[in-house]
Amino acid sequence: MKDLRFGCSTWFFQEYSVQEALRFIGRSGFGAAEIWMEHLWKTSESPEEIRGEAGRLGLCLSLHAASYDVNVTSANPGIRRESLRQIEESLQVAARLGAAPVVVHAGRLSSSRGDLDEYRRLLEEAFAYLERIAGEAGVKVGIEAMEKRSRERFVGPEDIHPLMSRGWKHLGLTVDLAHIQTVMEHEEFFRRIEGRWIVHAHLSDFSPATTHVPLGRGSMDANRALEALAKRYRGTVILEGFVRGRGPETIAANRDYLRSRGWM
Repeated sequence: MKDLRFGCSTWFFQEYSVQEALRFIGRSGFGAAEIWMEHLWKTSESPEEIRGEAGRLGLCLSLHAASYDVNVTSANPGIRRESLRQIEESLQVAARLGAAPVVVHAGRLSSSRGDLDEYRRLLEEAFAYLERIAGEAGVKVGIEAMEKRSRERFVGPEDIHPLMSRGWKHLGLTVDLAHIQTVMEHEEFFRRIEGRWIVHAHLSDFSPATTHVPLGRGSMDANRALEALAKRYRGTVILEGFVRGRGPETIAANRDYLRSRGWM
């Protein structure tokens, strides 16, 4: 259990600057923070200054690449090109931040009636592109396995295996424990993938109405999910499930939940 290091997304504090968010996270006892690219765009802060502040606070950084309205497998070529451009910009910013890994959402179908073969071709192209630009930027990418929804197709082990078994040098897998809850039991999910693929993890509770909610407020057995993760992964786990305007209280409650169960 001690091999898991817990941190928080800066999106809990999106009404503050990124550096203010880092200070909230550090003071709350966490050892890592995940900066959202949309947060950084909103505040226009210097990546170098953020990196310095994180160092002073003793926080390891990861970066969540641009994801709002981004789809690297869009059937619309213009949207696809712009999505890839924003991901590339995210990787370049991550290099300046000293952040690792960079979480990237896998592409999705543009329509529930989309062409699956064309989607898979575009996803393979996107992976190859990400492998190249990650190598050029000198960063690691963690492709995030998504929740079970009608247009998502990088979700379960059967989706992950064909792409992650290619032996990428710069691409790994980000697992999200709330996303897995929408697919199958956590123990079964981790049994069916290679632990060596996992480079990053996200944690929140889950409810049928909202995929990401604070720990203890949903229906997921977070303790059991973490135990399953800890058997296959040693590294950073980033908390998600923000409540707008209630960042300090939410992350303090998450911290207390983890401490009461011996994880922190």
